[in-house]
Amino acid sequence: MTTTRRDVLRLTGALLAGTAGIGAVAASAGCQFRSGDREDAEAARRKLATGEALVVELADGKLAVVDAATGRMLVQPAPAVVSGDGRRLVRVERPDGGTRVTSHRLPDGAAVSAGTLTGALAVRTTSADGGLVALADDAGPGHSPYRPGPRERTTIVVADGAGQRRRLELPGNLEPEAFDASRQALFVLDYLPPTAPDRYRVRVVDIASGRVEPLLTRVKAVVPEGAEEEMRGEGRQAVYDSQRNRLFTLYTHQPDHVHTRDRIAAAGDPHGAGAREDAPHVHAFVHTLDLTERWAFCVDLPAPFGERAATGHTIALSRDGSRLYVADTGTGALATIDPDGLTVMDTVRFDALAGTAGSGNAAPAAAASFDGAGRLLVGAGREVAGMAASTGGGTAPRWSTPAEVRGLAGPPDGSRLYVGQPDAVLRVDPGTGAVRQRIDVPGLVALRQVVVPG
Repeated sequence: MTTTRRDVLRLTGALLAGTAGIGAVAASAGCQFRSGDREDAEAARRKLATGEALVVELADGKLAVVDAATGRMLVQPAPAVVSGDGRRLVRVERPDGGTRVTSHRLPDGAAVSAGTLTGALAVRTTSADGGLVALADDAGPGHSPYRPGPRERTTIVVADGAGQRRRLELPGNLEPEAFDASRQALFVLDYLPPTAPDRYRVRVVDIASGRVEPLLTRVKAVVPEGAEEEMRGEGRQAVYDSQRNRLFTLYTHQPDHVHTRDRIAAAGDPHGAGAREDAPHVHAFVHTLDLTERWAFCVDLPAPFGERAATGHTIALSRDGSRLYVADTGTGALATIDPDGLTVMDTVRFDALAGTAGSGNAAPAAAASFDGAGRLLVGAGREVAGMAASTGGGTAPRWSTPAEVRGLAGPPDGSRLYVGQPDAVLRVDPGTGAVRQRIDVPGLVALRQVVVPG
């Protein structure tokens, strides 16, 4: 459905349970994985001065892990994903025509399992604890999960620390999105038409049988054939809600999009709860994917959301999980969403951040975090603004950054804030922006997250 279409968080459901007979597939597929006490010595050599590590994005979408105190590289750059709990980074390399998969413990970066799978595969998503990973066949240069090239069939591999669990050869142009909470299915993006994709829908794959099925509606009815949402998104960010086991994804600029509930209503289906016969045209919405009950629902965002560059939008879930926020830094609009009722509670305005109002999609994406007082911090251009998010409005003092913002992140208590910059990460005072430390990270594209011990 974190760069103009970056995947901020590829976060998923619970660990897939073992299935009788699947373990035998690993030997036949020629993959060898190992883990054990040998990593203890490596971990001992990776002691951190502060205990915090930074997950950063470098060129070509590669992720790396950096010691927050010294700037020392703990995990070298490679295509990778981070688990939902933030405790594992799974990266891939391509030795001898196969795909080597290594799982690193965070924050120290120690390798806890490694092995090689058959074929050229790209890592796509993990389980919440990082113990399970989904990979798809690599379709070559220029192919990404959100801008795929033509492909009539897709190979999807599910693996864990012991090796391959399941290899599926499926018709269509599919990209793994998230594991569901039943430990038996994988949500995928199904691109249409497969050989010239210009839109996609979310479907679910039964891992044991390989069946590709539609989602349910919010009232748990099967979506009728022809009523599945087909999306065209120019920009996307996502956050994972561990309390509700839901994935919230922000979409902007949807010129031809029609929600499932409206397709159902048009067909006169009684299960289209909440459907509107003349749904207003919207430019942005939050797609909610329930990973437990397998339904999807879209929360429409009012104007001016989606009317400006996708990169000026950002989404964040409050630390206590009670509120979901969407900010449009180009127009100065903030929406507060109830993550239970899936309604927009209110919208407020703030002064647009300098340098973003007319930004194109090539500009660094807006970012959000929280400080120790619970204020929402939104950054774009060379500014960071604080919002009194706990009361649904009002602005706190704003401050400037030395260069363009390339991500905001901090520890759970909000006591520190890290700001991504070109070739560096700054540790700053969340209230004033005063720089306390500079960490050189040559080639930094974005700061993705901060990982703390415990």
